[in-house]
Amino acid sequence: MNAPAIAFFDVDHTLTRHSTGYYLTLVALRRGLVRPSMLRGLPSMYLRYHFGPKASGGEGLLPEFFPAFAGIPEAELRAAAAHAVERYIMPSIFPGAAELVERTRAAGTRVVLATSSFDMLIDPVADRLGASEVIATVMEFSGGRTTGRFTGGLNLGTRKLARCRAAAGALGIALADCAFYSDSVHDLPLLLEVGQPVAVNPDARLRAHARSEGWPVIDWKRRLR
Repeated sequence: MNAPAIAFFDVDHTLTRHSTGYYLTLVALRRGLVRPSMLRGLPSMYLRYHFGPKASGGEGLLPEFFPAFAGIPEAELRAAAAHAVERYIMPSIFPGAAELVERTRAAGTRVVLATSSFDMLIDPVADRLGASEVIATVMEFSGGRTTGRFTGGLNLGTRKLARCRAAAGALGIALADCAFYSDSVHDLPLLLEVGQPVAVNPDARLRAHARSEGWPVIDWKRRLR
């Protein structure tokens, strides 16, 4: 199999053991930037996303407005994000995942992190891993504070597909000549378009789909048990 021109990598549960957004929320709570009472809806959001219809690509399963993150001073949120990256996110990257990214880069493949997580969390991760580009959810700010919304919406499903297609197209590359590594069934829109789809630590529905299609499956979590 030829080396792909671009390897897109999801981040949460693909490169990292846990959700990067969870770590940001944890730090924000400890710093008093959000109140515990504002996070009561998170468990139901988690269940909707993980067990909602896969045909949606995750779209419509998560709200486009997060009131818990509205009104936070930009400088304070960025400081919390930087701490979350250093204290929690970088140490949570699977050793095998970091090695795979490095081998991919060494083979001459362009590495792009394509995730629904926030750009302020993923940009520094990309710098550490040597990724060329980040396609992520961009938090919206107005007057130096968060609005609770996201510029262009959450980077999920067909949005992620469209943005990755545009990024590849800008380089004259077709998605058929690319690879994508992901853990989530909601990433099927992009997985079905690339020439080399790979399921990594897949959820049950993606694992079943990968098996039926004969896609490669990588289990970093099982290797660490």
